[in-house]
Amino acid sequence: MHLAAGAPLPVPEPTSSADPAPKPKPPLPTSPILIPGVVEDSSQNEPRASNGRSGNRRRRRRKRGPKLPDRVIVFVGPMAAGKTSLGKRVARELGVPFVDSDAVFVRRHGPIAAFFETHGEEEFRRIEAEIIAAELATPGVRVLALGGGAVLTDSTRELLSGFPVVLLTTTQEAVLRTANIQRRPLLRNDPNAWNRIFEERRPLYEEVSDVSYRTDRATKEQLARRVTQWARSFRKDTT
Repeated sequence: MHLAAGAPLPVPEPTSSADPAPKPKPPLPTSPILIPGVVEDSSQNEPRASNGRSGNRRRRRRKRGPKLPDRVIVFVGPMAAGKTSLGKRVARELGVPFVDSDAVFVRRHGPIAAFFETHGEEEFRRIEAEIIAAELATPGVRVLALGGGAVLTDSTRELLSGFPVVLLTTTQEAVLRTANIQRRPLLRNDPNAWNRIFEERRPLYEEVSDVSYRTDRATKEQLARRVTQWARSFRKDTT
């Protein structure tokens, strides 16, 4: 641009020292950004209930094992074969209650030996059969251990035909080695009584049982696992 002589120089327009106004940010994407090699967890985008029930349901589904039969699981066998001790372990493994028919009798009528002396075996068997029938008729899954002579009653054997029954056996030598003889007068007075009684009752045990385990050939932990697995897979046709 050419200026005439003596003309004033043009004054440049003032400029602001402040930074220019920031540009508006683009809106956030409404759909998730997919990163190669990364799988999106869609559960994080789902609304959670305030009480956390949805998470609990997912955890329960992961931990749930095979469904148990909807009936009482019964243990039978000779005296001191381990029905009570193993039955309690299996009940804990399955997460169900444990019931001992002899213990129920004692709570209601006192010690069995004293009842035998006062009322006789016939009356004892009658009451024992009533206790067992009531336990089998109660809805819900649990483990029920029966006294060694419970299978002598016809009505009890008939009822057991509709339930999963575990027979526990052992040997007389193992019983005399491990059992508390002082608490078992029959063995204290006649060490050979166990084997004789077991052989007399063996056909009845085998008649009502679905599976049998020797308790002198494995640890209680091993037996509990085996019986638990069997109980979870058991299916019995009652039609």
